[in-house]
Amino acid sequence: MSTELPQGVDQQDSRLEVDDETQCQMSSPVELLVKTPFPCAPFRVTAPAQPVAAAVGQDVVLPCRLAPEQSARAMEVTWFRGHFSPFVHRYKAGTDQHVEQMAQYQGRTELLRDGLDNGRVDLKIFGIRLSDEGNYTCFVHADSDYEEAVLELKVTAAGSAPLISLQSYESGGIRVSCRGSGWYPRPQVQWTDNQGQLLPPASQNVARDENGLFEAESAVVLSRAANQRLSCSIRDTLRHHEKRSAFSVADPFFQNAHPWKIALSLVSVSVVALSIATIFLFKIKGKHEKKIALQAEALSNRDAEIEEQAAELAWRRYTAPIEEANVILDPDTAHCDLVLTDDCKSVTRKDVPQNLPDIPARFMPWRCVLGREGFTSGRYYWEVEVEDGGGWTVGVSREDVRRKGDIEFKPEEGIWAVGKWAGQFQALTSPQRTFFSEIRSPKRIRVSLDYEEGRVAFFSVDEKTPVFTFPLVPFNGIRIFPWVWLGPGTKLKMCP
Repeated sequence: MSTELPQGVDQQDSRLEVDDETQCQMSSPVELLVKTPFPCAPFRVTAPAQPVAAAVGQDVVLPCRLAPEQSARAMEVTWFRGHFSPFVHRYKAGTDQHVEQMAQYQGRTELLRDGLDNGRVDLKIFGIRLSDEGNYTCFVHADSDYEEAVLELKVTAAGSAPLISLQSYESGGIRVSCRGSGWYPRPQVQWTDNQGQLLPPASQNVARDENGLFEAESAVVLSRAANQRLSCSIRDTLRHHEKRSAFSVADPFFQNAHPWKIALSLVSVSVVALSIATIFLFKIKGKHEKKIALQAEALSNRDAEIEEQAAELAWRRYTAPIEEANVILDPDTAHCDLVLTDDCKSVTRKDVPQNLPDIPARFMPWRCVLGREGFTSGRYYWEVEVEDGGGWTVGVSREDVRRKGDIEFKPEEGIWAVGKWAGQFQALTSPQRTFFSEIRSPKRIRVSLDYEEGRVAFFSVDEKTPVFTFPLVPFNGIRIFPWVWLGPGTKLKMCP
């Protein structure tokens, strides 16, 4: 087996640590080549469901263990982020591997050997940086069995203590500011009086500096009638760090808080004279402004109508191909862990292998299934409804797509698909996947195929909006089939 897990290879049955009855949880939309296909491994890999927090500059241990408890010394353990290679850390054949390690982790990671005999494959990262924040996958491979779990690392930084300063006289009071820098994640600034009551800020600003840390500033206007003893606190949103400063303002500071009264008395006469002159001018100006406002409103309404019509035309263009395909799934191609309904319109991943012959057409070890009918011409669309579960991918594949052995889920291997894995909705593009951070993962997705043009496109039926279109590709007469992959516990339904 290759030492590198290709992008798009299923790292099946990732589990989060919830309870002993939890079976397969989140899985990547890819499958790993194994010497002898084995549908479910005799061990589980578990990690904390809650994020692990660590401060910048400190060391952190990412916990991961096998269940039931067993020795992991002879196993291959890989910690990675997003893609299997380059990795964060790899332990194989009793030694650490560094050839394909990510540059940012070189010399900063260690697999804790003390717990290997008890099934613990914890990873220690030294000198935490902001760039270390995110999801980590703990992948364990033994013989023909492999399992994984995903955990999240949150990075924090306790910045400077609040610096309080008097800025200026404002609105009959004194403007007081509170500043702090070097915080992460985004901090919160709060003002309180000596009784612990929160005071509303007059202004507040939080921004990132060149190092990615946050600087925060907040100000209040303190009046003489108010209680003049205040405190300012800064804390991160995870509430791991908090720092506070207090101060009080003496009465003499308020004696000069009203210089504006003198200035007001000097200009009041001028203001009255000017106001009389301007009233007449504003009456004339108002007539013209009203006419201009009506014209601007009409143009704005027209622009909005044009945009709405354009959006509707785009939706109809992409979601109304010539023919609606009635997709029936082919049981002869379905992995033995996939259970099809009698009408072959729905499929559920059970992770309980059925006694099915391992014929050449059947996918193994990937949990995939094709449609029964393929296409060599025309324009078609069909919809897939996600009824339950976590990871899934839907799309199309060439008839000659590999069913056994090593494969990557990408166009170069004959697969065009989008899906959800580890909570992220994405398109399986190459060499890197395309993530849709601003698109909510749809419950019903439409697949559109234009064979002659070589176009494969996807649309969210929930939002009635296009999601992604792959670059055009010639199919050269090769038959194209509907294709799906299911993560643990997932159920998909072909519509109509």
